[in-house]
Amino acid sequence: MSEQQNQLFVKVKAGDIHAFQKLFEDYYTSLFYYACKFVDNEMARDKVHDIFILLWQKKEQIEIQTSVSAYLFRMVRNKCLQEIEKQKVRDRYCQENLKAEEIQYYNEGFKSIIEQELTQKLNETMLKMPPNCRKVFSMSRIDGLKNKEIAEQLNISIKAVEKQMTKALKIIRLELNEYLPLLIFIYTYHSTSI
Repeated sequence: MSEQQNQLFVKVKAGDIHAFQKLFEDYYTSLFYYACKFVDNEMARDKVHDIFILLWQKKEQIEIQTSVSAYLFRMVRNKCLQEIEKQKVRDRYCQENLKAEEIQYYNEGFKSIIEQELTQKLNETMLKMPPNCRKVFSMSRIDGLKNKEIAEQLNISIKAVEKQMTKALKIIRLELNEYLPLLIFIYTYHSTSI
């Protein structure tokens, strides 16, 4: 360390605010331009201020083996590299979240389109069923009634309900045969996302 730097830093360690201001004035500009090699101007300004604040706060504990200049430049470099590393982590986190949101949005949109298409096709298929068959199927699958409840409401036997349901399911299998992979996809998607 040069004698002048040594004396200046000794005064800073003793709490001399004027010596600290002199040190700041002597090094600020060159440290700022050095920091600009790593980060943008605003961040460079912040990092240089940070190291001077740290220097003042820890002045009693700091032991400089080389020179004040080398010590300050090393501090700036380390602060800038830490900031770059933090920014990389933040960017990676943002990208991962953005990708997850995009995938979720795509899946929900895709699922919605498939459900709309299947609902439309199911409605068209139900219109092809005989009226009694359609009524039993609707009460069972849409209203969620049990066979016994359907039989009581329609004043028919449980066997008649079962026969109409068998007929309805056969019609659906024939009409929606090409949609079977989509039905499996929706069933799998619902069961894994619950």
